[in-house]
Amino acid sequence: MNAMISMKFQQVQAYCTEHNIQKVQAGPNQICPECAKNLVNKNNQEHQESVNKMVRELHFAGAMIPERHKDSGFRNYNTNFAGQSNALNNCVEFSRVMIAGQKRNLIMSGKTGTGKTHLSCAIARTLLNKGIYVRYITSEDMANEIANAWTKPDDSERSAVYRFSEYDLLILDEYGLHDRHENRLQLVHKVLYSRYDIGKATMIVSNMTLTDLQKDLGDRLWSRFQHDGLSVIECNWADQRVGGGA
Repeated sequence: MNAMISMKFQQVQAYCTEHNIQKVQAGPNQICPECAKNLVNKNNQEHQESVNKMVRELHFAGAMIPERHKDSGFRNYNTNFAGQSNALNNCVEFSRVMIAGQKRNLIMSGKTGTGKTHLSCAIARTLLNKGIYVRYITSEDMANEIANAWTKPDDSERSAVYRFSEYDLLILDEYGLHDRHENRLQLVHKVLYSRYDIGKATMIVSNMTLTDLQKDLGDRLWSRFQHDGLSVIECNWADQRVGGGA
């Protein structure tokens, strides 16, 4: 370091009291090489932190988490009885496995108002904070976006299916609710097949019973969903929005 400095800068008689080394003349200023290096490192670190923050914000924006659930997390999920505690623990474990780099699928089924979307968004936020790409979308909205891709310049059904296949985790909410039109359901299934083919994790959230959901997906998709490991959470308690109990 000193040899390099002696080639480019002239040493002066002044010493840095912190590092006990000679300062050098840099333009009109006398500076300590170590202090200068630390300042550069600090600026680089601050720049990297700024970049990381920007990337994190872009990840969160791209995930499209509903405004109502932008602060939904594991800590503020109410666990008033055993079923809710079990659901919470399974979601935390699923997040841990994803963060560890393992690929699993998750199905969460049950009645409306049982906190399924809250837990889904808690998973999304946990993974996003670890730099994992997540996308939340309802089955209906995804089917509509793919079906209408041909109306946009430079887009197509194939491109739209590929976009939804890229995310590390796709959270597909309200499966089976507003996607009953046969053609739209086929588009949803195309994404599920595509994600299986490239080894991506998928989470399906549905008000359907597990039996009906399995039948709706069909044997081929159900088999594929289990290939890399499948976690199943059944939320079979009453609607909490209207004060239901276990």
